[in-house]
Order: sequence, then C-alpha cells, then structure tokens
Amino acid sequence: MVKNIIIALALSFFSAITGNTHATGLANLDGFEQLFGRYAPTGDCKRQPHIIVDKTGFTFEVAGQTETATQPEYAASYGGNFYEGISLWFFPYFDANKDRPLLLTFNANEQKGLLAIDTEYNYPGGPELPTKYQSLVDGSPYAICH
Repeated sequence: MVKNIIIALALSFFSAITGNTHATGLANLDGFEQLFGRYAPTGDCKRQPHIIVDKTGFTFEVAGQTETATQPEYAASYGGNFYEGISLWFFPYFDANKDRPLLLTFNANEQKGLLAIDTEYNYPGGPELPTKYQSLVDGSPYAICH
C-alpha cells in the first residue's frame, strides 16, 4: 500500500519537473480502499452497467457479461502539474498488448464518490470505441450503489 503511494507520488513529482503526464502500473489497488465498492449509473443498482472496484482492480458488468481489468494504471499527474483537487484517474488495462480505451475518474468534478467513465476514442478520423465499452461511457456518471 505505502509502496504504491510512494511510487505514485514520485511519478507525480517527476511529472511536475518535466511537464509530462505519466501513469504508473499497479499490481493491485492497495492504498485506494476509499474507492472500493459497487458503482451503478447515478448509484441506482437496479440499472446497468455495474463497476466493481476492489483490491484486485476493476470488474465491469455489462449486459450479463463480466470483464475484469487487473492491471490498472494510476494516472497520478493527469490533472496537471499544479492540480490539488480530489479527483483520481485510472486506466483499466484488460490486456497489456491492446489499446486501453477507457479513462476512469473517481471524485469526478471534485464531487466525492462520483465516478465518470470517458474515452479518447470516437473522434473524427480516429478509432471507434467497441460497443461493449460504449455502454460504460453512456452510463456515466456512476456512484456507489445505495
């Protein structure tokens, strides 16, 4: 837990010096326990899709299918060199040899407990987001089920 936080802080410091955005790969989500739980659109667990966040990473439940991302990257410096807010950014990696189309923002818009899922796909001339991930983006924003 402490090791992951130290690595993330070191990368964040390095990013501030170099002006670049970096992400660090994590073996698990130790140190991010405040994010653990089951998320659904607007916190309504009767709605789909669901995102489960636990020590092992992220599990996505979409239309009866489950996909687990156990190789997350923490984008410690995604907010810029002088960012001081509460948002935390992650790239959920499903396969180290494939593109990572999703960006998860916890405490999105500086709102504690709000999870936003975005993509850098679907721009003119760019790659199209696979349908199975589009429903995750469309369901955003998410909150812990109540």
